[in-house]
Amino acid sequence: MNRAISSRAGSRVNRLSPAISLPDVDCVVVNKDGGQALFDALRSLHAQEGIDLSLCVVDNGSAPEERERLAREAPWARVVAFSRNLGFAAAANEGIARTRAPLVLLVNNDAVLAADYVARLAARLVFDERLAGVQGLVLDRSGSRIDTAGIEWNDRGEAVPVLGGLDAAAPPEAAFETAGVSATAALFRRAALDSVAPHGRVFDDRFFAYYEDADLSLRLARAGWRFACDPGAVAWHEGSRTGRRTPLKRALWTARNRWRTLFGNFERQWIRRNFARLLRADLAHARRLGARGVILPFTVWPRIPFLALRKPVGRNLLGSWPPARTTETRSPAAATGA
Repeated sequence: MNRAISSRAGSRVNRLSPAISLPDVDCVVVNKDGGQALFDALRSLHAQEGIDLSLCVVDNGSAPEERERLAREAPWARVVAFSRNLGFAAAANEGIARTRAPLVLLVNNDAVLAADYVARLAARLVFDERLAGVQGLVLDRSGSRIDTAGIEWNDRGEAVPVLGGLDAAAPPEAAFETAGVSATAALFRRAALDSVAPHGRVFDDRFFAYYEDADLSLRLARAGWRFACDPGAVAWHEGSRTGRRTPLKRALWTARNRWRTLFGNFERQWIRRNFARLLRADLAHARRLGARGVILPFTVWPRIPFLALRKPVGRNLLGSWPPARTTETRSPAAATGA
């Protein structure tokens, strides 16, 4: 594969100095008419320092004008184009399947990364072999509030952003473990992804959009892997344009995929014991939608018995909530005895 994006730090190495092996990272960006936000994201990826990064843009049927602009303004990016919208999950799978580096970066098409973002995360994975994935502190576009610092679970069975909505100055300085990482801007260990990817599909294609990263995090946790957030790595995220344009569709996808995630990763006895509490999450979403929300339980709940009959993939189903944010994780310096 052509490593078109290389570290600027690497280009400054003296020819008489020993060769420096930079972390090898493949990045997958799923796009559907991202507009200027996409090109801001690509420029931030092109500017990453301290890594050897290749970029694959999986295009879900964007307008011809955007594809032409991609070819013109980002010739260093490999573009895998589809004529229709596969959804995030299936498109990300297509991108991951076309890469080979030991580290896989997933970035939303409206996220902008600080120049050292990926190098910081790569150091975490290199020096802590327990970690399947790691992310940084993702702020909103203004930089004043936290968008996500990972995934955790509330008592209604909803995957929610760690520290979501808090002031940007709120997180601890040291890295900490989380129950999962958000695909907004996360770096994964390929060996971990391969360990839970039936038939090479990292995400469940049926999800289309929403909860695919929560489901992946649970499957990896069941296999014994862990996750962390490094607040020193900073990114900025605009947020879901599709969700803002079509809130009802987003709510339906979210509710449907949440139940798929629960039945795919938790013991049936645990689901029965917490069933009333789990239903309350859907009712809360329906209320927020107003009159249109009436359709949500009538559309989603009839499918629950069929999900219950489906046999989960893998072993070690969960019988309790995944642990919430915990204390400081191992640092690269500690891992090497420095």
